[in-house]
Amino acid sequence: MWFKNLKIYRFNKPFTIDSEQLEAQLHEKSFHPCASTQASSFGWTAPLGNSQDNNNTQLTHTIGKTTMLCVRLEERILPSSVVNDAVNEKLEAIQLETGRRPVGKYKQSIKDEVVLDLLPRAFTRSKCTYAYLDQTHQFMVVDASSTNKAEELIELLRQSLGSFPAIPLKTQTLPILLMTNWLKGKDLKDDFLIKDECELKESDEDGAILRCKRQDLNSDEIQMHLDSGKEVTKLAVNWNDTLECILQDDLMIKRLKFSDELLEQASNDGSEDRAALFDADFNLMTGELARFIPRLIEILGGEQSSNIKN
Repeated sequence: MWFKNLKIYRFNKPFTIDSEQLEAQLHEKSFHPCASTQASSFGWTAPLGNSQDNNNTQLTHTIGKTTMLCVRLEERILPSSVVNDAVNEKLEAIQLETGRRPVGKYKQSIKDEVVLDLLPRAFTRSKCTYAYLDQTHQFMVVDASSTNKAEELIELLRQSLGSFPAIPLKTQTLPILLMTNWLKGKDLKDDFLIKDECELKESDEDGAILRCKRQDLNSDEIQMHLDSGKEVTKLAVNWNDTLECILQDDLMIKRLKFSDELLEQASNDGSEDRAALFDADFNLMTGELARFIPRLIEILGGEQSSNIKN
C-alpha cells in the first residue's frame, strides 16, 4: 500500500464531504468484473481488498480526516496478432467464396464480429490505483506513474460526486529551475540531499537528453553540461532521511521509497493483523507526506494564486 508515485492535486475550494456520504456516492460507480463480451471494466473497489480472510466491501477507508480510495481496472487480453489471424482467415474464406476480398466498412464489421467472438475466451488482467484525500491540508494524492492514469481516477471521482474541486498542484517556482540551481550548488537546503541520478535536457524541444545513474553529480562533467545550457528535468533526492524519490519537472514524484525505519515502525504498530497493518502503513505514510508535500511547496516558492483554495 505504500505509494511509489505521487501526483498531487490541490482543492481549489474547500472539500468537506463526510465519509458516509462519500461511501454512498462511490457505490454508484463500484467495480464489476468484465462481462463475457466486455473489453474492460473500471470502478471503485475496497482499498483493503476482498480476500478470503477479509470480506470488507467498504469503498473508503478513513483515519481522521484522511481517506484512502482505490480504483480497479480489469481488461481482457486479446493480442492484436490473434485478432488479425482470425480476421485474415475469414477474409480469405469470403474471397474464395465470392472472388472478392472485403474492404472498408465490410472488413471492419468482420473484425468487430471476430473480437466479439474471441472476447469471452480471453484471459483478464487487473490493476488497482490508490489515492487518498487529505481534508486537513486540502489536497489529494494519487499513486500513478503518469498524469493520464491519475486523471482517469480523478474523472471517475468527478462522475461519482457530480463535481470534484481538484486541480494539479502548481508552484511559483518551476521545479526545473530549482533542480538546475541545486546541481549548480545554489539554494541547497539542509533537509534535501542530492543523490546520484538525474536527467539533463537542452531547452530546445528536440534538444539532447542526458540520463545519469550512479554518477557524481558534483563532477566537472555534469557542470559542463549545465554551463552549456542543459537543465535538470529529473533529480534523485533524499528528504530528511525518511524518504527518497525522483523529483520531475512536471512536479510528479517517481520511485518513492520510505526509510527502513519507517517501514519497520509500521510493521511493529500493525502487529500480525492485516487490517491493523494497513492502518499503520496508511497512518505513517500519509503523516510523512503531510510534512513532505508542504515542505516541497515551500522550497518551490509557494503555490500559484490560482491553485490556492478560497
